[in-house]
Amino acid sequence: MPLFRPYETMLARRYLRSRRDERFVSIVGWSSAVGIAIGVMTLIVVLSVMNGAAVEIRDKILGFSAHVDVQGPADRIGPWRNWLQAIREVPGVARAVPYVQTQVLLTHGGLARGALLKGVEPSMEEDLAAHIIDGRFLSGEGNGFEIVIGKDLARKMGVSVHDRIQLMTPVSGVGPGGSMPRMRAFTVVGIFDSGFYEYDVGWVMSTLQAVQRLNRLGDAVTGIEVFVHDRERASEIAGLIRQRLPAGSWVMDWQHRHQSFFRALKTERLAMGIILSLIVLVAVFNMVSSLVMVVMERRKEIAVLKTIGVTHASVMRIFMLMGGLLSGMGTLVGALLGLLLAWKLDVLLLAIERLTGIRFLSSDVYFIDHVPSVIEPEYVVIVVLASLVMGLGATFYPAWRAAHVPPADALRYE
Repeated sequence: MPLFRPYETMLARRYLRSRRDERFVSIVGWSSAVGIAIGVMTLIVVLSVMNGAAVEIRDKILGFSAHVDVQGPADRIGPWRNWLQAIREVPGVARAVPYVQTQVLLTHGGLARGALLKGVEPSMEEDLAAHIIDGRFLSGEGNGFEIVIGKDLARKMGVSVHDRIQLMTPVSGVGPGGSMPRMRAFTVVGIFDSGFYEYDVGWVMSTLQAVQRLNRLGDAVTGIEVFVHDRERASEIAGLIRQRLPAGSWVMDWQHRHQSFFRALKTERLAMGIILSLIVLVAVFNMVSSLVMVVMERRKEIAVLKTIGVTHASVMRIFMLMGGLLSGMGTLVGALLGLLLAWKLDVLLLAIERLTGIRFLSSDVYFIDHVPSVIEPEYVVIVVLASLVMGLGATFYPAWRAAHVPPADALRYE
């Protein structure tokens, strides 16, 4: 037995079409469908943008930092080769590389800026080498006192490839005047673009041996960066690494290191979804009022239907089908428009930026310099189902009211 009888579908479609004296009622009804479409479209686009921002920021962070960071007591590892071997034997570890990290003051041409100096093994950093946009990556040949610098830091200091720049470290040395910070001239051999402003304006890199000599560390390193095959398992692998290292070691995976930041993004996405769902809720209330007005306008027709034997349930199905058609069409149109807009959002915004000259996101202010959009099928399904459930739920009261129209009262003066 079909869910809806043919005459119920026919009457529901007929009641959605306006007669001349019912045009206002029809406009109110269809405006509710438009409101649902706008709400669903907005929800899909906003959630896609927020999901894209989270993915983009996560990829930028992990593109220039390790999945797991291992450090020793007092931020120094002496027998780091034994630690390196133990870490590489842990299942799931793709590679592990030592590094040295320290704060420095850069001076060039009368300008000075603070930055984070990181010493790496050039042969083990293919990912970092891929971000060079001018010059070359570190080679470690010659005296080894060469650096690569972020594009924004290079712009702010007026530095280009082959320039020499002074680095001052807080590690004190002994000079003619007594204890004083150590300084060394480095040659800029490359400029990198990580796509993440915080790195491009605050990081410089050199070879591991050069930074060790600058800070008089001998053979010690600051820590070991660990990259895993599946970054979602970083927390689990960090636990396995912790078990194999001596007491006093410090092991931190990227999920815990940036836990507060990503939790804030998730909370913000949830709050934004709840707030924007109010658009759909307002449209649903608008649909309730329009269906109630349809019931009032169609009292005589409903009474005639009931006098010829149409049941209460059948009358309810007619008006529930009306609400279902309105909410279904609004949800379908909104979902299609939302998916299309989220899919081509970057192209659209780029065209608007070129046309108006207005920059929506500046890398000097935000973590990213464009509006990313990643469509998550799970969220799209939730939005569509929530819209349909709210739309169908809103039809119960008008349908119940239509089913309880007394035929005798409605036809008394006919």
